[in-house]
Amino acid sequence: MDWKLSDHSKAMAVASAESVLGDFANRLVNFHNIESRFVERDGKFYVETIGADKKLHEFLIRYTFGHYPLQQYLVETENGHLQALNVAWDARTEETGGQRWIHLQPDENVTPDSPFFWTRHLQNWNSRCAQCHSTNVQKNYDAGEGTFDTTWSEINVACEACHGPGALHIARAQSSILDQGSALVNTPGNLQWTFNEGESIAQPVGAKSDDYIDMCGGCHSRRAIIGELDVHTNYHDQYQLALLGENLYYPDGQIQDEVYVLGSFMQSKMHAKGVTCMNCHQGHSGKLILQGNNLCAQCHLRQEFDTAKHHFHPPGSSGAQCVECHMPSTNYMLVDDRRDHRFGIPNPRLSRELGTPNACNVCHKGSTAVWASDILDNWLAEAPVPDSHARVNALARRGDPTMTRPMLTLVADKSTSNILKATLLEQLSAFPSRVSTDAAAGYLSHPDPLVRVGAVRSLAAAPPQVRWQLLSPLVKDPSRSVRMEVAVALSTIPAEIPLAGMGLFVSLINEYRESLARSIDMPSTQATLGNLELNLGNQTPAEKAFEKALAIEPDYLPALLNLADLYRATNNEDKATQLLLRALKFAPDSGAVNFSYGLSLVRQQKYEDALPFLKAATEQRDSLARYAYVYAVALDSTSQTAKALTYLEQANYQWPNQYDLLMAQVLYMEKLHKTADILVPLSRLSRIAPNAPDVRSRIKRYIQQ
Repeated sequence: MDWKLSDHSKAMAVASAESVLGDFANRLVNFHNIESRFVERDGKFYVETIGADKKLHEFLIRYTFGHYPLQQYLVETENGHLQALNVAWDARTEETGGQRWIHLQPDENVTPDSPFFWTRHLQNWNSRCAQCHSTNVQKNYDAGEGTFDTTWSEINVACEACHGPGALHIARAQSSILDQGSALVNTPGNLQWTFNEGESIAQPVGAKSDDYIDMCGGCHSRRAIIGELDVHTNYHDQYQLALLGENLYYPDGQIQDEVYVLGSFMQSKMHAKGVTCMNCHQGHSGKLILQGNNLCAQCHLRQEFDTAKHHFHPPGSSGAQCVECHMPSTNYMLVDDRRDHRFGIPNPRLSRELGTPNACNVCHKGSTAVWASDILDNWLAEAPVPDSHARVNALARRGDPTMTRPMLTLVADKSTSNILKATLLEQLSAFPSRVSTDAAAGYLSHPDPLVRVGAVRSLAAAPPQVRWQLLSPLVKDPSRSVRMEVAVALSTIPAEIPLAGMGLFVSLINEYRESLARSIDMPSTQATLGNLELNLGNQTPAEKAFEKALAIEPDYLPALLNLADLYRATNNEDKATQLLLRALKFAPDSGAVNFSYGLSLVRQQKYEDALPFLKAATEQRDSLARYAYVYAVALDSTSQTAKALTYLEQANYQWPNQYDLLMAQVLYMEKLHKTADILVPLSRLSRIAPNAPDVRSRIKRYIQQ
């Protein structure tokens, strides 16, 4: 009965009077100037709306998708594609703002030409949703025809989704083993927790296990599928977990985009101690096993933590609830609040420095981080200081190479979570040096595959011979996720693989292709395959892969840019320009697109025309220090050196400690005979490149003046 009432049970269902929650009583709605009419007729449910051909059609609602706090509806279009309407039913009560139709992208201009339109790839159930809403899904995708013949064993998340195939369970039942108290198939045990005398936090008794991560993590994480799915198999042999990257997580690790819990939980001290999903959640209902602070009091002594001395709020108030401070919620899909499972400590002082959110201001809306940090200063004997890892992470994201040693210090700290270690190691790839290479090499044998993945990624820019020497032993790493990263790192240097290692390399690439084949219906995978073929020198297969990516999603930017680059490399600038203009029309706010189009104009010797696009590239959220450098050089090349120098002074604050930006500033100061303050950029250059001859000679010259 618990399961029948759960979200898992209602993850997907055939559309019927029992499963459909929305108002289909001839209800007309209008979003983005597109009318949709929802009707029920003869026990079936329909939507009348615009299709991919921009004409009005009536579509049969085949399935419901989810049930609370919103319910989506699936329509079968053609070639086996099931599409989720982006007009959904808000299933909350009227008192809480629900019982209405909503559009899931209210702030986008959604037309049939938009990637968010319901017939496009982003709304495709087969590729993006099915695996976690039904049991034993087989996509059966034909890459040549672009068709699906998707099947499942159970339409919802049923027993075998968590416990594995039921044959062994049936055999046990028939042999009466279950009657003798034997556990169900694939039911991991929980650690026991006990309060030691004088301690306020319970300690585990027994061996820590990741079995629940293997069982639950695949559907509760931001990840890519890389292997055969099996709830009995290690997570890292089935999936490649997304690390704590920019736009997914804030610099301090708080959730930003929808990341589905696991990446947050793996940052926590609770995970490190051995806490699992079922210490807090009921196995079959998914509900909490205890309500309110009783849940946390299982392991956190109530007399110590459930007091005003700890939480500084009136007993019984929302501010006195553990989760309000340590698991703040973020709203996704307009109505769905998801709590952060990082179990962090509110730090408004960090918000003042880095702009990260904090639980205090989530509750006290309208108040500032300055107000919140002042309140905490008054409450606490010692004011909280910003998390060191957050500041280091934030500066590393900005490309500051002086963060290399602080990052390595954090990685070496035993209290740093393994997912953060992996993230920091990955970021080291932006700062290749002898120090970073030697450090990464030391983590290639770390017991956690996540850390080994980060170490492999950190060596992506290492010299080819060094890369092969360090990574070739990991071609046979026990973890598939590690082997796949090794394949990525080595695929860019096939000409450097020694003859004796070519057999290993080929087998590794074949396994990598096999992993990619599991999601070949995704444009991102086709683009990845195209890059692999390019790296291996196979231009024709690369072009076909990029074209397939664009057949799946015509506006997929990485495929547009990579295919344009391939055309440029084969001296077909006209075709490259057409693709870049197409990308620019779709994403005028993309730094990468503006930069690529600007460079295309430079290659055509249209220098003045290129400047606005190169400038626009430096002003977007995805801008890079390289864009700033090229824009400054372009200004200088068009006799605007003074403007270039003014711009570089600003850019050196946005992207601190960048050798190219600082050296360009020095060169332009010399060119304009404005050397009065030249020691300012030179001193920064001396910090990051103390042995560079150009830096040393200039410092000596200007100090002597």
